[in-house]
Amino acid sequence: MVSVVLLNGLFIGVIATGLVFADTNRRNIQSQTRYLWTGFASLVSLGGFLAVYILRESLYQFYLKITNSPAIAPLPREVAIAFLFIALALGVLAVLAYGFGSRYGPLKAA
Repeated sequence: MVSVVLLNGLFIGVIATGLVFADTNRRNIQSQTRYLWTGFASLVSLGGFLAVYILRESLYQFYLKITNSPAIAPLPREVAIAFLFIALALGVLAVLAYGFGSRYGPLKAA
């Protein structure tokens, strides 16, 4: 169950990193800033999936508490989808942080 989340995390993390790198190249952002934004998106996106893997027991207990279901009730598929959604949200937030930060923040393109 968790290995599926990790494999999808690797795939989605690479896509998020590629999107950020392609956009920084398209906008002709300086190489130092380009690598900073690409590294940021990569660390947050891939780190989000790794954090879900590390905190899986706590997240599972939190999921049981939110859904008010007994410990044997949720299907592994439901839990995997919930874990994937949490990690995917972190990846999307990383790309959005790049999008807003590179246009309006202190690291915006000159």
